[in-house]
Amino acid sequence: MNLPRVPAWARSWLRLPDDPTTRPLPAVTVGTGPTVPGWALNAALLVLVPALLVTAAGRAPGALPTTVSIATVICTALLVLRPTPTTAGVTIVVAGLILLTLGEPGPLALTVALLAYLVARCAWWAAHVPPRGRAEIAALLAGWRRDVAVLGATALLGALALLASGTTLPGVVLLAALAVAGTAFAALATRR
Repeated sequence: MNLPRVPAWARSWLRLPDDPTTRPLPAVTVGTGPTVPGWALNAALLVLVPALLVTAAGRAPGALPTTVSIATVICTALLVLRPTPTTAGVTIVVAGLILLTLGEPGPLALTVALLAYLVARCAWWAAHVPPRGRAEIAALLAGWRRDVAVLGATALLGALALLASGTTLPGVVLLAALAVAGTAFAALATRR
């Protein structure tokens, strides 16, 4: 540190230490809760991305067309090796295109929407936590109320659209009821 020199007579009068860099530092303690390693976020993407693309195709993994298999391998490799919001967005767009061309819009689209949201959130965290770093579980779950509200509203709108289109599936009514309950829970939990 470049501090101005204080004469000895002034130092004794002001009661300054001889060397200002030797002052004792305050004791600091840091505590964290349970953590998740950064590589686990990439491992989650390794599972979520193929699940998203295979679900969008609406077929069993063994019966996938070659283009979907290639897209699954490329998107998974991109997101695991370079998790950024851009690569997550590209993967979600590819899943949407697969759903529109090969899948059957309906209850399947609600599952694709859920998985797409999970891929986007996991990719964001994987982009911000290095593989050798750690993220506290409380930080990962910080926006859970918002997540429940977004997913519940998406499921509710999708279920209402399915009911309005004349699709009568027993699971759709249950899904709509769960979406309403989840949205109400999220709204009431934020009013504390």
